[in-house]
Amino acid sequence: MVAITAPSSLDQIPLILCPKTNAAEPSAIPSVDLSAPGAAAAVADACRSVGFFRATNHGVPARVAAALEARAMAFFALPVQDKLDMSGAARPLGYGSKSIGLNGDVGWLEYLLLSVSSNSVAKSSLPLALRTALEEYTVAVREVGGRVLELVAEGLRLDRAVLRRMVQGREGSDSDEMVRVNHYPPCPVATAGDCGVTGFGEHTDPQIISVLRSNCTGGLQIKLRDGRWAPVPPDPEAFFINVGDSLQVLTNGRFRSVKHRVVAPEGMQSRLSFIYFGGPAPSQRIAPLPEVMREGEQSLYRAFTWGEYKSAAYKTRLADHRLGPFELRAAAGFPLPGGELNTAAADPKHCSSSNSACMPRQQQEVAQVY
Repeated sequence: MVAITAPSSLDQIPLILCPKTNAAEPSAIPSVDLSAPGAAAAVADACRSVGFFRATNHGVPARVAAALEARAMAFFALPVQDKLDMSGAARPLGYGSKSIGLNGDVGWLEYLLLSVSSNSVAKSSLPLALRTALEEYTVAVREVGGRVLELVAEGLRLDRAVLRRMVQGREGSDSDEMVRVNHYPPCPVATAGDCGVTGFGEHTDPQIISVLRSNCTGGLQIKLRDGRWAPVPPDPEAFFINVGDSLQVLTNGRFRSVKHRVVAPEGMQSRLSFIYFGGPAPSQRIAPLPEVMREGEQSLYRAFTWGEYKSAAYKTRLADHRLGPFELRAAAGFPLPGGELNTAAADPKHCSSSNSACMPRQQQEVAQVY
């Protein structure tokens, strides 16, 4: 573990608070051994029941992740202007801090967002050691993503390559794969009661899948089907897989994208996470796959392209129900495939600035720590 001292630069931002969560039972987070017999069925079950799982025996050497963690920590310890000079301001690619997107969402974090497809890692002006570590890690995690997509397809009894081709179709394709590095400095503001400081607000990922790894510092939480927020125990030796909105549509709601968020660290250690987003080409049509549809089953979504959905997602707030405008039957209580009820339209509001339980602390402005 590499510990860093927060720089002394001050930047006033409002704190956004969210309810803390109680520890959930260990079984709340499914775990799948990617190398085990029956892995495809286990992946499909986890995607269907939770939309999120811990992946072990993934084949990525520990040294690859450790090297990137060390280089990323060194980068985030630099002065803000140096980081901006090296990577450019996030629009959306590059270095960003506090602001998440263009619609007013803020969090207790700084980050790098890079495109895999356009090779922005190699073309960036980041330090050579960081670029090298990012490139090696990206190759490795991209393979994990591809293997998971094959297992997802197999679990759905589809051609194993059908989903992987959408994201990793061919060399030089225009797929929309991205890598994000999030750094959450220790938060110096103590919170009382049931609220903590939001590092990254609740949201679903719009892509097909996301593959995440973090260091030993916790903070990630997922929202279970019963509305409880479950903490995800950190495990640097594993990857965590999110079902994205696009996979939910491709399976006609059989697999569900999971809401997740990060609560800022309250101790002395930073949280560092790396996320690979598996998105297809902008022209890729997203609609329920005919092979998953039962006889007489109707689509819950209108067809759209990934470019159309991504553009719409960029215009929303993090916690918005992004699939809403694309749903053909969005009313709560409509049966989903398999008999489960669609509760998306009745999803509880997130703890935002309008939530009276957290309002007093949200009006504070505190010194930014990076």
